[in-house]
Amino acid sequence: MSKRPGRHRRRYKLSAEPDVIYAIGDVHGHLDKLIALEQLIVEDGRDLGRVKLILMLGDYIDRGPDSAGTITHLMGRPPEGFHRLCLLGNHDDMFLEVLEGRVAPEALLPYGGLATFASYGCDLEEYESGLRLNGRRLAEELARTVPGSHEGFIRGLPVLVETPRHVFVHAGLRPGVPIEEQEDRDLLWIREPFLSHSAPAPKIVVHGHTPADAPTRTATRIGVDTGAGFEGPLAAVRITRAGEAFLQVGE
Repeated sequence: MSKRPGRHRRRYKLSAEPDVIYAIGDVHGHLDKLIALEQLIVEDGRDLGRVKLILMLGDYIDRGPDSAGTITHLMGRPPEGFHRLCLLGNHDDMFLEVLEGRVAPEALLPYGGLATFASYGCDLEEYESGLRLNGRRLAEELARTVPGSHEGFIRGLPVLVETPRHVFVHAGLRPGVPIEEQEDRDLLWIREPFLSHSAPAPKIVVHGHTPADAPTRTATRIGVDTGAGFEGPLAAVRITRAGEAFLQVGE
């Protein structure tokens, strides 16, 4: 799968910290878990200030049963009283490459793409019968079944949101590289040397992408991918001026 060099996707820089941020890890098509976590967040944040932001960390598709429904949900209104920002994940970017005709659909199969194709109503009878996937036919079917609004939503997703105290990305940052010089491919794909890097940094990095049994907090980063795509829970970190706390559903 291509990992395109350089910077080309939008990035947001917030001039002030919201009263509370809930950063949600990789959903991977588990819309039921996302809805349950949003309900928990609404209750948890009821008395936590006026400016409340839900920040999705990417990977809305693949593996789980309802990728299409997850995208539709995220395109809709956020819970009452909240703003919502969605970041691009590497799985979302790969799907966009397929929709734009730059990558063959079968390239997504090792990443759980079959579940995404099924969620859009693609006919997968040949593949499920053990026959070789007909990539051209599937590409044509995706062009018919994936709404243009879904493709446009994914295409418009930013790769980074920066606040005065935090940086939110899907995968992580390249150590030693200034934020403004980070390349998209690292923001979407990096694991090492980001995960083991422990040198002091001016801002805490909040990310998903690398699943763990529980949310991870170190001196330099907060990881909230708890493996929802592998039947694990879906987690979020609540960030306020007073500190952090974790919420999760689907244990």
